[in-house]
Amino acid sequence: MADVTYNTASFPSLVQTVKALVNKSPNKTPQIILGYKERDPGERELWGMMEAGGLHFQSVGRIVGSGENAVEIWQMA
Repeated sequence: MADVTYNTASFPSLVQTVKALVNKSPNKTPQIILGYKERDPGERELWGMMEAGGLHFQSVGRIVGSGENAVEIWQMA
């Protein structure tokens, strides 16, 4: 998956896709890691939507690169 968090209209589809992956393997939860670089504060609503969908992510790191904001690494808990 690449660069879907800039478009908040795609969030429901992303949440449903992640839920489908998790539900496909109920006995063994897949490891899901998302990279995120904030462009607009409204994009942060993704994490609340994930929580509301029963998907719990935690921040596990940051990578400083070019530009103002670091890339955040989030892992499903």
